[in-house]
This record gives sequence, structure tokens and C-alpha cells, in this order.
Amino acid sequence: MLGEIMFNDNIFDLYDEVKDDLKFYAISSVRMKVIICLFDGPKKTRQLRELTGIQSSTILHGINELEKQKVVYRDGDIYYLSEIGQILAPKLIDMVKTVVTLKKYEKLWLNHKIGDIPGELLIDIANLSNSQLIEADNTDVFKIHKNYMDSIKHAKEVKGISPFFHPDLTKTFLDILNNDVEVELILSDAVLKKTIRSFNPMNLTDFLKFRSTGNLNLWVLKEEVKIAFTVTDKFLSLGLYTNNGVYDSSKDLISEDPGAILWGNKLFEYYREKSDKIELKRLYKIISHLI
Repeated sequence: MLGEIMFNDNIFDLYDEVKDDLKFYAISSVRMKVIICLFDGPKKTRQLRELTGIQSSTILHGINELEKQKVVYRDGDIYYLSEIGQILAPKLIDMVKTVVTLKKYEKLWLNHKIGDIPGELLIDIANLSNSQLIEADNTDVFKIHKNYMDSIKHAKEVKGISPFFHPDLTKTFLDILNNDVEVELILSDAVLKKTIRSFNPMNLTDFLKFRSTGNLNLWVLKEEVKIAFTVTDKFLSLGLYTNNGVYDSSKDLISEDPGAILWGNKLFEYYREKSDKIELKRLYKIISHLI
């Protein structure tokens, strides 16, 4: 687990070694902004002033301090990040994006189960900073569902995990498969069986057709998970369960950002590796026992 790794690394001792350095970088908005600007490439004072909106004298004072720490160096009237600065800058940017992600979408994180998001993806949670939290309310209880349905219609490939059954989603996935979309789904054994039972004969025929042609691939996850998400070539949709164990259908994190889509694909791959693929022969066997 992530917590065990941190304490095995004696994180408190490490913090004591660098706490003054952390304050140096994080407390000063001038130093932070200069580092972030220079990460995009070398700049003159005038360019830094235009980008940050900070007076030249204040910028020069901050640069002087960064030069002493060997984070920035000067060549003529142009400023560059040193090798240390080039390593440091993306970490600072990630920290900013992480805090933004936590604050903007705190309604999704607080009082919800996040334990089924693997530690390595919690570390990369900053990839979700450019998202939108869709919330349903009493005036539009179907807002999230409608938004999801509108978004998924434009996808060319769809991957997802669903620990619960929803008849509308079953119909939607059959519809998009008819449009030659590639679909990969991870379901619990109970959800798979409930989905099959919900089919009428025509839908069941389509279901088997898409599985046999390879447009539809299915995996069964034996363990119970408290997370639901869809990732496509266009967007990521992420929903969580409350700490009471109930899926919160009133909140959905949506993002079209490439970083968020990459994050979603990694999450899918994590669970796919833990799942058993349902080959066609096994699927026929399951169906024969249910119908």
C-alpha cells in the first residue's frame, strides 16, 4: 500500500531534512511562478513580467534567490532552469494541480470510498485537474445520466467497469456496438448474469454476435469494487461509492483532457489485469445455465 511505502522510506526523517527547502519553493508565489514559466523555456525579464503580472524588481529579487539555490542561471539577459530546476519544476506543477483537483472536486472525494483507486493513480490524481464535476439536483435528477448518454454516443472505443446493473446502459452499449464501436467491459459475475437475463431473444443474438466478431470483450472481476468509470477516446467519467457503501449517482467527474483519459486507461488496465476474460465458449455456457 501507498502508506506502507511512505513509512518504509522514513518520510518524517526525510521531511525534516528538506522542510526549509519546501518552504522556500512553496511559500513564495514569485519563485513558484518564475520556475513554472521557465519550465516552458528560457525567458527574459520582460517576458516573465508579462506572463506573471509581477513587477520586474520583484521578479529579479526572486530570481536572485533561485540562482543562489542553483535552480536558475543567467546567460546574458536570458534566464534558464538549471538541471535541478528542470527536475523540480514538474513536481511543483504537479503539486499545484493536485491541490486544485482536491479543492475543486472535494464533494466527490469527501465521504466517498477512494480505496479502490490504486496508490500509483492517487499519486497521479493531478491528471484530473482539468475536469468538471456534474451534480444532479432536485430540478434535474437525470442530469448526469443524460450528460453521460450524450457523451458516449460520439466515442469510437469504450472501456469501463460497472459493479452494478443498469438496464438503460445495457441498451446504450448495444446501440453503440451497432455503430462499429469497440467496447471492453469489466463486470462482476452477478452483473454479467443479470445483464444476460435482461436480454430479449433479439438483444441476446446481437450480444453474442458482437462478442464473436471481437467488437465486444468482457472480463469478470471476482472481487467486489466500489468504483464505476468509463473511459473512451473522447472522455473519462468517474463515479464513487459513499462511505456507507451506496453508489452516489448524484455526482460524476467528467473530463475530456488527454491526461485524464490516460489516467482512466491506466485505471482500466489495472482492473483488467485482475479480471478473467470471458471467452465465447464460456459465455455460451453461462447463457445455457441462465436461459
